[in-house]
Parts: sequence; structure tokens; C-alpha cells
Amino acid sequence: MAYEKTIKYSAIVLLILIIAYLSYSLITGYYRGKIETAKKQEQAALQEKSQNLEREVANLEEEINELKGKENTREWLEEIFGKGASRLSLEQKNLTYDEIEQLVMAFFAYIDERGYVKKNKLTGSACDQYLAMENDLSANVPITSGETENLYNLLQNTAHFFRVLGKERVYLVKDVLTEESDIIEFGMKLFYVWYTYENDNGIRMKEQPSLEVMYDYAAFFMNSLGGKSYLLRRDSGVRILTGFYSVLIIDSANDNKLNTNGIDIRPFIKTTCDDMTDYMGLFDKREYLGVLEKLKIKYNISD
Repeated sequence: MAYEKTIKYSAIVLLILIIAYLSYSLITGYYRGKIETAKKQEQAALQEKSQNLEREVANLEEEINELKGKENTREWLEEIFGKGASRLSLEQKNLTYDEIEQLVMAFFAYIDERGYVKKNKLTGSACDQYLAMENDLSANVPITSGETENLYNLLQNTAHFFRVLGKERVYLVKDVLTEESDIIEFGMKLFYVWYTYENDNGIRMKEQPSLEVMYDYAAFFMNSLGGKSYLLRRDSGVRILTGFYSVLIIDSANDNKLNTNGIDIRPFIKTTCDDMTDYMGLFDKREYLGVLEKLKIKYNISD
């Protein structure tokens, strides 16, 4: 009897030990799995953090290289256009109207030297082609209201520049945008200042489009499918700068009660500011962002 009890107790103890071992194995296995999962998650997080840091370093190196390149470009611009190029400002009237016109003429002379007019089988000088294009574009503005009412309007807007300027002149502009990317930022700034600068007698020159015409094109780029699709096909820098100057023109239209389409400028200010903040290829980025910050205050836009 005692022997049977011993065997029974031994079996019970063995069973308890087996259960304990299995429980221990399950528990340790569970926690080992949790630990392994935690380690993998931690390693993944560290790897992601490392990759983010590598990207930030690469971006900083790229920005430094961009700035170095832009410094060289600025010196090159002054060699082409003269010392006034470095003093051109969007807000400060630190150049006379004659000095600005000299910069514009120097820009046209540079385009002539590069041979883009002849390459595209056009006649006359770059200035001659500009005057003809300015006249045609002013006389045939895009549709800024009711574009989607019918397919004809949409097609007209989508092919606006090709339809108004013709193939040769469109290719001329495209060549300049593509081949002269180093001076396009300066060129856009120069022409905006020229367009919005009244000479000493307060008289706008015939070579300058009216604010009404500039408003139509700003509205086209900001508020129409045709204009937006055009910008999507452009280089990021040109797209962002076009949006920036369109914002400035709409702001001027508001001041002069010429915003006939009732465009709400506020979302465009914020979007342009965000795009410009993230983009590293602009030399005068600080100036542009300063202008946008003032517009945020003017229109009570919070971040």
C-alpha cells in the first residue's frame, strides 16, 4: 500500500514538474518572442532614424552645394547684366526705372547671343519677339471663368500658349526655360519688377502688360485646369516661382479692386509658402518667404 502511494505521489510530482516545465517554456517562449519583437521594432526604428539622418545630411550637403552654385551664378549674372543685378529687389525701390530697363535690355542681348531666335527659325531680335508675344498674349487672354462649361473652352485653355504664340515661339520660350535654368529665377524677378514699376513720371510703358492682363494670367495659372496642367509640366522652380508671382499679382488686383473672379488668395499664399520652404533651389528664397510672411499678416493667415 505504501509502495502504491509512493508511486502515486511520484506520478503526481512528475506531472506537476511536466506542467511546470511546459508552463515555463510557454511563458519564456512568449516573452522571448515579445523581446525579439521589441528588439526588431527598436532596430527598425533606429534604422529609420539613421536613414532620416542620412537624408537630412544629404539634403544639407545638397543645399550647401546649391548655395555655392548660386553664389557662382550671382557673380555670373553680374558679369552678364552688370552690378545692378545684385541690387534688384521686390520691395525696395533701390534701382531707377532706367537701370531696370538696362537690365532688361541686357537680358534680351544675352538671349540674342545664345542664338535662340535664329535656332527656332524666327526673325528679328529677342526684344522684337518679346514685343510681338506680349502684344498677342495681351490681346488674347485665357479663359479664367467658365472654363469647364464646355469642352471647347477647356481645349482652348489647355492649348492657350501654343494657339496664341504658335509652335516656333513656344519652342523659343521652352528653349530658354530649359537651357538657361541658371538665370530664369533672376529673369522672372526682373520682369516682375519691370512690369510693376512705374517710371519717374508714373507712366506705364507700352512694353508692360496692364495689371488686368497680368491678373488674367495669374488667375489662369492658379484657378484653371489649363493653367495648372501647364505648370505641372514645368520644372519645380519655375512652377513655384510662377505661383509666387501669381500670388503677388492677385494681391495687387485686390488692392486695386480688380479681382473680378473673386479668387480667395489665402490658400494660395499658404501653399506657395509651404512649397517654397521645402524647395532648396532658389537663391532669393529668404526674400520670397519674407514677402509671403507679410501677406500672411495682411490676410490674417495662421500657420
